[in-house]
Amino acid sequence: MESPGGVSPLDEAREELLREASLSADASGRERAHEESGPMRSLLVFSLGAEGFAVDLMHVRRVLRPERIARVRGAGPEVLGLMNSQGEVLCVLDLPRILGAGSGKTSTAGMEGKFIVVIQSGGKEAGFLVDAVRDVMELAASSVHPVLDSVDPSRARMFEGTVACGGQFVGLLSPSACLNP
Repeated sequence: MESPGGVSPLDEAREELLREASLSADASGRERAHEESGPMRSLLVFSLGAEGFAVDLMHVRRVLRPERIARVRGAGPEVLGLMNSQGEVLCVLDLPRILGAGSGKTSTAGMEGKFIVVIQSGGKEAGFLVDAVRDVMELAASSVHPVLDSVDPSRARMFEGTVACGGQFVGLLSPSACLNP
């Protein structure tokens, strides 16, 4: 039996089911895409020489232009010195030395164009002198890969993992490990 428009009730039911299935598949696809992306992480990407690094923005208190850094007699080799930061005393650490990549103490002379990334974790706060701040990026937490095998095992604890950024892999720093060398 056909309806007045020339379409059988069976065809109408079939079209309705296909329409509902299509809508359901679209909704399911949107849910799946959200589940696959999962929680997001916002990262600050910076460089030390030719190497790229990132740190989770939730640990970054601020990014500053370096001012006069006063050396501290008797401080550990990882301490570059102290700096006045908005009326507070800020300890500035030598990140290459902490990461085991520096052979000597980083020079605080010629700081033109450099930045201090102030990190806070576990009640501790310090600044790290970096050559350049490259980007702020947001990525799915599932995009964080394990620490590369090429990283020296003694340095691996300083990293949470590795992320792809601008065609290269950058080390995702562990703020607590870097603040407790």
